[in-house]
Amino acid sequence: MSPLTVHKDSVVYIPCPASHATGGTELLHQFVHQLTQLGITAKLFYYRIKKGVDPIHPRFHKYVQDYATTIEDNEKNILLVPETRTEYLYRYQHIRKGIWWLSVDFFYDTADVDRWSTLMKMTGITRRYNIKKPEKLKIDLHLVQSRYAAIHLEKHGIHNYEYLSDYLNASFFSAPETPLSEKQNRVLYNPKKGWEFTQQLIQQAPELNWFPLINMTPDEVAKACHTSKVYIDFGNHPGKDRFPREAAISGCCVITGKRGAAANDTDIPVPEQYKFADTPASIPAIIRQIKLCQDTYETARHDFDTYREGIKTQEQEFNHQLQKIFLR
Repeated sequence: MSPLTVHKDSVVYIPCPASHATGGTELLHQFVHQLTQLGITAKLFYYRIKKGVDPIHPRFHKYVQDYATTIEDNEKNILLVPETRTEYLYRYQHIRKGIWWLSVDFFYDTADVDRWSTLMKMTGITRRYNIKKPEKLKIDLHLVQSRYAAIHLEKHGIHNYEYLSDYLNASFFSAPETPLSEKQNRVLYNPKKGWEFTQQLIQQAPELNWFPLINMTPDEVAKACHTSKVYIDFGNHPGKDRFPREAAISGCCVITGKRGAAANDTDIPVPEQYKFADTPASIPAIIRQIKLCQDTYETARHDFDTYREGIKTQEQEFNHQLQKIFLR
């Protein structure tokens, strides 16, 4: 695909919610940081800025120190928007445009649309990218975070894309390996993902030690992962999710469903015996697999060695992808 040429005076802009810390917003900050390290000017363009509140979340000052307050609309610059914010593409006429598909599902979900945008949509003022009619708006390049997103674009006849994935927070690599004697028989899960099915598992196996990963800092999540044996995830997997990788790199056995990105072996490359359909019929087999991982953890953990080795190289791969996409 055609790369995006950047000049000495080019600026790459990317919209981001202000003062907001999630895995997705961290990735946007990492993107700006890594481009800056490559000598390319990149700026976050924050929205929903609250008076008197620093739009740069405290967790992200290590990545960026400043940001853009306006977007200069000329052909030298590039506006790259997450798939949830394609309305920004229609506000500028001359700037080169790209969409970064961090997920597939969230593109169709309006949960992230603020009240003002909702009112604008109701009046027909705001437009969103029409994936069914991609010819209606020129996109210089699509970027995909996952194989799942690439497959989705191809289904809609969109082939001008490049891979730009992501990498994990450094806290998951800095901790020493936990001795086997300190690994606990806990089953980690994210209650925000696939809760309806996970709840059925918990009801069918109350004897297991279920541990929700919620309202925790990255360091706290890392500690929980480093001291547990099993992580399960029966969410929709809208992209190449971070939680399975965070758990795997911390030594957990990872058990997932088969929805979204989990349906392919590129985004979540765990052995087939660790992937299950999220149906009532699968519950006994899932519980048996959880218990098997706990009882034979010393050997079962090695089933994920290949997955872990790939995770370790993701920051380096991210930089290689950036250099391929943004040419000077």
